[in-house]
Amino acid sequence: MNLKKILTVGALASLLSSPIVMAAETSSNDQKDFEKRVHDYLVANPEVLVEASQVLQQKQQLNIQEQAKAAIGENANVIFNGTLAVAGNPKGKVTLVEFFDNQCIHCKHMVPVINALVQKNSDLRVIYKEFPIFGQDSELASKVALAAAMQGKYQQMHDALLKLEGKLNDKVVMNAAKSLGLNMDKLKKDMDSKTVTDLLDENRQLAEKLHLMGTPAFIIAATPNGTFDPKIQPTFIPGAASEQDLQALIKKAVG
Repeated sequence: MNLKKILTVGALASLLSSPIVMAAETSSNDQKDFEKRVHDYLVANPEVLVEASQVLQQKQQLNIQEQAKAAIGENANVIFNGTLAVAGNPKGKVTLVEFFDNQCIHCKHMVPVINALVQKNSDLRVIYKEFPIFGQDSELASKVALAAAMQGKYQQMHDALLKLEGKLNDKVVMNAAKSLGLNMDKLKKDMDSKTVTDLLDENRQLAEKLHLMGTPAFIIAATPNGTFDPKIQPTFIPGAASEQDLQALIKKAVG
């Protein structure tokens, strides 16, 4: 069932359970007659359902935003700290955090967008949060990327993995690592290091606190001297976004 149908059903359920409807139902003492009248009205005025669906969707989005903003404030020290998976200006006045999976098609489409934003904004820091949700191959790719970061090649590995087409596997991922000239013995050792496993666990815990339902997801916040500024409301984006929209939010965060 798609989102529109879900919202339509939800809106109708809300309508039927509202105090006005319940009162009408009770006074008529004829549930079947009442339901037929509601049905006939909605069939004759389908725009009511569309409007109700839109209102419900807006409320849901608002709830997601409010929950995320509260979680961002409570976990700012963890969200905006990091040295391994970082791009751009490490002391950037604005920080863009991306939760992503290396096999997520929408995440792949965001690579040139994020890279362009880094090039155009000298005060932008990007913190990548490896969030493997598509199985063991995604887990492997995240471990390889973070292990590559321990050799100073996170961005190269990140871009290489997200440029790959099709389903990832051990051979494809390791070949991508070899192509970057990484020390493969060190890479394999670092993949299972406490540094890597702890960071992935931390990212999963953050995603849970933010109630993430998928990837990508973004946070844009003011971070003067690389430190989160709680006086300026951060922005949470649960999904892909255009370069234009992200640029506008970066500009807003700079103030």
